[in-house]
Amino acid sequence: MITANKRNLISGETQCSRDISNKSNEISPLRSVSLRFCRNDNNHHPFIFSLLSFILIFTTLSTKSQAFYGGIALGGVTSQVDGDHNDGFHKVGFTAGAFVGLELNDIFDAQFEIKYIQKGSKASADDPTQFTIRLDYVELPLIASANLGFFNINGRKLDWISVEAGASVDVLAHTNQQNNGANEASNRWKRFCVNGILGLKFNVIEKKLQIGTRIITSINSAYAGNYLQALRFGQWGAFNDVLELVAYYRF
Repeated sequence: MITANKRNLISGETQCSRDISNKSNEISPLRSVSLRFCRNDNNHHPFIFSLLSFILIFTTLSTKSQAFYGGIALGGVTSQVDGDHNDGFHKVGFTAGAFVGLELNDIFDAQFEIKYIQKGSKASADDPTQFTIRLDYVELPLIASANLGFFNINGRKLDWISVEAGASVDVLAHTNQQNNGANEASNRWKRFCVNGILGLKFNVIEKKLQIGTRIITSINSAYAGNYLQALRFGQWGAFNDVLELVAYYRF
């Protein structure tokens, strides 16, 4: 069983001058320290204003051009932080926002989104510590999609399915940690994080209403600390992984 002191990998740091090559071979034991609760003081009014402006501008564009479209998105996510010892997508959250797209041709679309998304991790139900990390971001994805209408099965075209790939930038909006029911927090989470995205989108009502499922994974470490726990793309750190299910409604 993972001991409680391993739960505090995000809190307090020592030996910052140790060479990173030594850390890749030998990770120092995690030290348990007391943490004071801190809350991100940024309010969400700028995000709400930006979101409403985004919807207004691109709704206008979508009505003036058949190539442009805009809409809103709402859905749920499950997530984990690779590197915190809480294996599994136990953390549940939501995502919501708006999007604008451009139909390049009958096959390819490009879509830009602005969404609020809840990431983080949570210990499994049988873990007595119930350690939880909450990471809320403003997410800015740029997605390219390809409609599969050029494929057919038994004479039926797959034009109701699209494949998606892209990247996103996350801007940290709020953090919080809980361990054994007590609030903990850390200012060591990075303000910005870059992600890779793969997904599928299904037409429910032609293109008016679509359901999309995505895998979103951090390319760079979301944590600025020196407790190196997971190796990804040649770097040690803590990385967000998300499974997302979202409904997209076009205006």
